[in-house]
Amino acid sequence: MATDTKSKTLRPQATSAAAAAVPVAPGAPGPLIAAPLGAEFLTEPNSPFPDGYSIAKERAFLAKDIEAGLAEKESGRLYDRYIELLDREDRLETMRRRYEQKMGADHETTVEEISGMRKIGRLVDEEVDQLQVHTLEAYRLFLGRRREPGTEAAPIIGGKKMGSVLRSLWLMTGHDNPYADWALVRHEHAMREVQDRLKREIDAAQAILDKQQRRGLSLSIVRSENPMVLNLGFRSPYGYGVVHMVSEYDWFIRLMKTMERKSLRTDDEVRKAVSEMNRLIRRIWNETSRFDRWLAQEEIRDLCRSDFAAGVPEDATKRAQFAVEVFGPVPADVFTCAIKPTHSRRHLRVSPEERKFLAHMGKQLAQAEVAANDGDAGALPADGADRANPQQ
Repeated sequence: MATDTKSKTLRPQATSAAAAAVPVAPGAPGPLIAAPLGAEFLTEPNSPFPDGYSIAKERAFLAKDIEAGLAEKESGRLYDRYIELLDREDRLETMRRRYEQKMGADHETTVEEISGMRKIGRLVDEEVDQLQVHTLEAYRLFLGRRREPGTEAAPIIGGKKMGSVLRSLWLMTGHDNPYADWALVRHEHAMREVQDRLKREIDAAQAILDKQQRRGLSLSIVRSENPMVLNLGFRSPYGYGVVHMVSEYDWFIRLMKTMERKSLRTDDEVRKAVSEMNRLIRRIWNETSRFDRWLAQEEIRDLCRSDFAAGVPEDATKRAQFAVEVFGPVPADVFTCAIKPTHSRRHLRVSPEERKFLAHMGKQLAQAEVAANDGDAGALPADGADRANPQQ
C-alpha cells in the first residue's frame, strides 16, 4: 500500500546496536547475517513515544494486511512493521497503567503522596447556608403553596420546589439529555429577565429615596421585627440561583412597602408592581417545571443525544419521537452544545465520532428550523396547553 510522502512523515528506525558494532575490514566479505534493514513508520506530533511513532496511523496503514492475515506471516513484506506495532501497543498500555497508578502525578512523587490523592475528602461547607427573609411575600415565594382541598385554586410552585426541579434537570445533563440542556438554557434566559426587572424596580425606588435624602429627609427602609432564617441545603448550583433571586425579591418588596408607607407611591402602584413581578416569576417556574415533569416520565427518562442517530435500537427511536412530539425539535445550537447551560454534568471530552455526529445533527436541525420558520410550522399540538412551550 503506497503512502503519500507529502502528508505523512516516514522515519527510518535505528538498526540494532549489535549489528552496528560488527567491524568490517576493507575488502573483506560481509557478515553472514546482514544487519536488519531500517523499518519505516508513520509519525504524529502528539505521539507518546520520543521518536514520534503513531500507533493509529500504523494500524490504519496495516489494516488490509491484518484483515487478510498477511501481516502475521514472517515472510510477509510488512511483518516487521506489524511486530513493531504490537510492541508499541504493549508499551503504550504499560505507560497508561503506570500513569493510572501514579494518578497522573509527576515521577518524583512518593507512594504516600499518591495515596493521599485517594484519601482526600470531598469539599463541604464550613457552616450551614442560611437565608434571612423579612417579608411575607418572599417567604411565600420560597415555600410555595399546595392546592387547597375542595377548591379549584391552582397551586403555586415555590423556590424550594424549584430548586429540586432544577437539580433533576441538572442531573439529566449528565446523561447527555439535550432537552434537559434546553430547559436549563431557557430557564436561565428567562430568569435574567426577572433579574433585570428587579434591578430596574430597585434602582428606581432607591433613586427616589436618595433624592429625598439630598433634600434633608432621611427615610429608613422597613424591615421585619422578627425576620425568618431559612437553612439551605440545595445540592445543585441552580438551587442557589433560586436563593439569590428570592433574596433580591425580598429587598424589592421591602422597598415597595417603604415607598407605600412613606407616601412616595400609591397603593395601586405598589400592588401592580408586585403582582406583575409575581406573575413573571411563576410563569417561568411553571414552564421549567413542565419540562421536568415530562422528562422524568418512564418513556423518556433515559433520553440522550445518541437516541437521535440513525440505526439505533427501537426503544431509543421511540424516546426521541416522544420527546419531539411533546416539546418539538431541540434548537440546533443547543443540540450541538454551541449554546449550553451555565452549569452542566455533561462530560467535557468529546470523541471525534461524537463531534461528527453533533455536526451532522446540527446541520439537519438548522435546516429544519429554517423550513419551519418559512412554513410557519412551529405551532404546538392540540394538547400542547399542558406541555412545555418550546417556542418561548
